[in-house]
Amino acid sequence: MGRHGLRHKPVLTREDMRELDRVTIEGGVPSIDLMERAGEQVTAAIVEELPRLEPVPESSPSAFVLAGPGNNGGDGFVVARLLAARGWDVTVGLCAREPEPDSDPGVNLRRWRDLGGEIIDTHASLARLARPRAATIAVDALFGTGLVRPLEGDYHDLVSALNDGSTPVVSVDTPSGLCANTGMPLGVAVFARLTVTLGAAKPGLFCGVGPNHAGRVVVADIGLRSPQEAGIVPVGELIDADACAAWLPHRHRMAHKGELGHVLIVGGSLGKCGAVLLAARAALRGGSGLVTMAVPDIVAAQADTSLVEAMTLALPATSEGELAGSAWRRLSSQAARFDAAVVGPGMGTGRGAAALALGMIESFGGALVIDADALNVLASDRKTAAAAFAERARAGLGPVIATPHPGEMGRLLGRSSASVQEDRLDAVRRFCSDYAATVVLKGAGSIVSDGRRTGFNTSGNPGMASAGMGDVLAGLVATFAVQRSDPFEAATLATFIHGAAGDLLAERRRAPGFLAGEVADAVPEAVAAIGKTLPA
Repeated sequence: MGRHGLRHKPVLTREDMRELDRVTIEGGVPSIDLMERAGEQVTAAIVEELPRLEPVPESSPSAFVLAGPGNNGGDGFVVARLLAARGWDVTVGLCAREPEPDSDPGVNLRRWRDLGGEIIDTHASLARLARPRAATIAVDALFGTGLVRPLEGDYHDLVSALNDGSTPVVSVDTPSGLCANTGMPLGVAVFARLTVTLGAAKPGLFCGVGPNHAGRVVVADIGLRSPQEAGIVPVGELIDADACAAWLPHRHRMAHKGELGHVLIVGGSLGKCGAVLLAARAALRGGSGLVTMAVPDIVAAQADTSLVEAMTLALPATSEGELAGSAWRRLSSQAARFDAAVVGPGMGTGRGAAALALGMIESFGGALVIDADALNVLASDRKTAAAAFAERARAGLGPVIATPHPGEMGRLLGRSSASVQEDRLDAVRRFCSDYAATVVLKGAGSIVSDGRRTGFNTSGNPGMASAGMGDVLAGLVATFAVQRSDPFEAATLATFIHGAAGDLLAERRRAPGFLAGEVADAVPEAVAAIGKTLPA
């Protein structure tokens, strides 16, 4: 994949990290050196990120380090020592039995004591956390990736007190109480402003509700062996600007609209024409040379005058304003003109919509993005849908990229939306296995996968939780599916750019309230910013 491929930012499970630690230590790196490096990296990240943490700290910062059992607590002792060496006022809350003196945590606890460092116990820590401002920051070094049981008793109370307080929290490796693999709380989990994760990213920081708990994530290199050296296959890779930059399409000086792709957007119904318009607008902003909107004839005039840069194809409609059963017959005679298509935005779930969605899967030759209502009508007969996907692949037709949100994914898998959120990575794997297609599972921490490669998106923000954002994404996916022959790369690029455009707006507005259309319009600027990450 080259310098800017995804492989240089692996995502590893807790089991993978345990194995990577073992291989590194057996390879000659003392475990206490790894603990020291971890503390150094966490300290450096705290100092660098401190201006971003609110409220603005005083000139002489202070830290309250909550140290739990095991190596995570040992990392906390190192952080305490190194912050104190920088002039910070540091208190350590020892929230566990004292470690064995000759263990790595025990050695670092002794080093902290030898400096005269202050140590208080669990109950004193709870009392400290009850104060309005316990310190400039609190360092959560209670539990790391190895936690598998729900937090109970004093630990539950400590985490609850941390979350109830006003002190910004920095978590070491993972927020305590968060499952490192799924991103779901184990009873209760810390809400951190910053998480410094050690060695490699963990899926739980980007899945489920993990992003809410992790805050800003910094991946710290502590000198572990590479996954390849340890014989570990990562569960995925991080999707960021560096990873996507080399995939940006290049437009030569003699380019013309005919060679930049003709994207078809199929959908719309009475009252829901906006979904098609947003997808078409995004396709144009993403660089498509031509865009046509195929909509029920009852809304064709509205579509035609609302986006003058796009063309309109009127399809037969029912009296209710949805696509009629004959819509696919009308469209199929012209489908060969298009290089890629989106089917589903605002389409409705009537018989005409179902016939059209299935017809597009069975015979459309270009790249096909299936979104929204098209996913819902396919979910009503999962066996038929899976067979159609498989036959399409055997026929050598263009790739399929599905863009479900958790509810739609649940219907496609015969699960609840909640169960999808509980293990988003497993849901994506199941979908790729069942439907032989590339998928973008939308939501905070979108996941892209083609069954062989998986990417965890790092762009986007809560301000994008509003109507029409998914339509914009679908249009972008189709655009990049024309410009990139690899559907995984196309979906990955579109997903990151979509979130990056939203991030540009969030940075300017400093509050929610921006619109999906504005995100589409910010796409060119987001693309330009990503392009700047390429080496000169």
